[in-house]
Amino acid sequence: MQTRDEIWTQILVAVIFIIGCFSFFQFLLPYHLFFKEQTQLFLLTTEYFISYFSKPAWLACYMGDFLTQFYYLRGGGAAVLTLVLLIEWWLFMQVLRQFRLKKGIPFLALIPVFIECLLHCELHYSLSVSVAFILVLSTFLLYTRIKHTWGALVFGVISLPLLYIIAGIPFFLFSPLVIIYEISERKIRLFYWLLLILIMVFFPFIMKPLYLLTTKQAYQYPLSSLKINGLNLKREKILALASESYFENWKGVNELIDAEQLPSNAVATYYTNIALSREGKLADKLLDYYQPFSQGLFLQVGPTSNWMDIFFSSDVFFHVGDMNMAQHSAMLGMIFSPHNRSSRMVKRLSEINLVNSDTTATRKYLRLLEATWFHRKWALEHEKMLSGNIEDYPWLQAKRSQIPNRDIIRMSSDYPTILNLLLESNPDNRRALDYLLCFYLLNKDIQSFSQAYDKWCKGKEIHLPKAYSEALLIKLAMTKATQKERKEYGISDEVANAFAEYTATYEGSGGNLEPLRERFGKTYWFYFHFARMKGRSGE
Repeated sequence: MQTRDEIWTQILVAVIFIIGCFSFFQFLLPYHLFFKEQTQLFLLTTEYFISYFSKPAWLACYMGDFLTQFYYLRGGGAAVLTLVLLIEWWLFMQVLRQFRLKKGIPFLALIPVFIECLLHCELHYSLSVSVAFILVLSTFLLYTRIKHTWGALVFGVISLPLLYIIAGIPFFLFSPLVIIYEISERKIRLFYWLLLILIMVFFPFIMKPLYLLTTKQAYQYPLSSLKINGLNLKREKILALASESYFENWKGVNELIDAEQLPSNAVATYYTNIALSREGKLADKLLDYYQPFSQGLFLQVGPTSNWMDIFFSSDVFFHVGDMNMAQHSAMLGMIFSPHNRSSRMVKRLSEINLVNSDTTATRKYLRLLEATWFHRKWALEHEKMLSGNIEDYPWLQAKRSQIPNRDIIRMSSDYPTILNLLLESNPDNRRALDYLLCFYLLNKDIQSFSQAYDKWCKGKEIHLPKAYSEALLIKLAMTKATQKERKEYGISDEVANAFAEYTATYEGSGGNLEPLRERFGKTYWFYFHFARMKGRSGE
C-alpha cells in the first residue's frame, strides 16, 4: 500500500514528465514527427492488416503504425508519443514494485523511458518498439498475478514465443524479468529458467525461415538501429523546410528562410531555391544563401546517395514541370524510404498522373489515400479534378502547360537537356529558365550560360536579375566586348561600375579574397573566383 507522500510524488513526476515530454517533441522536434508520418502509409483495409502477419511483432507494428498516422496532425505526434511513454513509465514502476523496491521507484522508472525519448529522436526508431515494450511489460505483470505454480510455469513458457510473434525482439526482456522476480520471491527453479533462456536465444533463429529474415534481422526486428545521436536541431531545420513545402505552406517556408540561420546543407539550399523560384527571385537572391554548386538545385541521386536526398529529389522536377523525372524520382523515394511506402510519395504520384491526364493511374493512388484517415479528404478533393473543368483549377492548368511536347532518351542527371526540353515546349516557363541559367552559373560554366541566355532571353523585355548581369559582365570581359554590346544586354551602369571596382581590387590584392569579402561577398564575381566544392581541387 502506497503512502500519501508516495502517491503525490508519483503524480508530481507524472505531471513534470507530461509537460517536459510534450514540450520537447512539440517545440523542438515537431517536423521530425511530421516526417515520420510522411514515410509511412497506414491503410484501414483488411488486406493491409493481414500483411503485418508476414513478419514478427505484427501486433506491435500494427498498433505503432496506427498511432504514427496521428503524427500528421500539428501537436498530434507530441501528444501520442507522450501518452505512450507515460504508459511505459507507469508499467516500469509496477515492474519495479514486483522486485520489492521501496524508494525512488518513480525516478528509477524514468531511466529507461528517458533512453527511449532519446531513441525517438532518431528517424529510424519506430513507435512500434515502444508499443512492443508495453506488451512485454504487461505480459510480465500478468505473469506475476498467477499464484498457481504450474499455471505460472506454463504461462511463462507459452508467453515467451508468443511475445516474439506479437512484439518482436523486445521479448528478450521477459526472461530476465521473470528470473529476477523469482529470485526476489526466493523461488529457485533452475531448469525452468534454463528453458526460458533457451527459448529466448533460439526461437528467433527457428522462426527466421518462416518470416524470410536474415539472422541479423530475426534478432533485431522491429528495431532497425540502436544508435543514440540525440537531439539534432540542424536536421530539424532541414525537415522544417521539407515539411512546410509538402504542406504547401510557402509563407512558412519563406519565414524559415528569413528568420533562421539555415545549415550549410544541400537539402536546405534545395528547398530555399524552390521557394525563391516560386516567387521569381531565384537569380536575384541566388548568392544570398549557401550554394553547394548545382547540388542545391538538383539533389544528387546515385548508388551512394543518402535515402533522404532520394526521397526529396522529385520535388524540383514537379516544380519546373518535368513529370517524367518527377515520377521516376518519386518511385525511387518510395523504394528507398524506411518502410518502402510513403503517404507523401503517393500524394506526389497522384498529382503527377493527374497532371499527365492519366486517369487510371491517378485513381489507383487516390484509392490508397482514400483508405486512410488523414489523407482521405485530400484524395476526394483531387478526384473531383478528374471529371471537373480544368479552368476551375488554375494550378492544374499551369502544370499541364509546362509538360514538354516531346521527350528523348536521356540520363536522369542530364539537367540541361531536361530544362531545354521544357523551354522548347514552353519558352515562358520561367522556373525552368532560371534553373537552367543558375545551373550553369553555379557550375561556373560561363560559356554555356551565355549561349543559353542569348537563346532564351536576349532581345526580350524581361527582368535582368543581379546574378545574370554580373555573369554577363564576366563573359563580356572575356570577349573584350564594347560598351555598345554591354548596353544590348541592358546591364546598368551601377553594376558595370561595381564590376570595374571589383576587378581593380582583385588585381590590386593579387587575388586575395579578404579585401573583397565585405563589399562583394554576395556577388557572382566573388563566387566565380573563390567558391570551392569540398573535395574538389579544380574550378
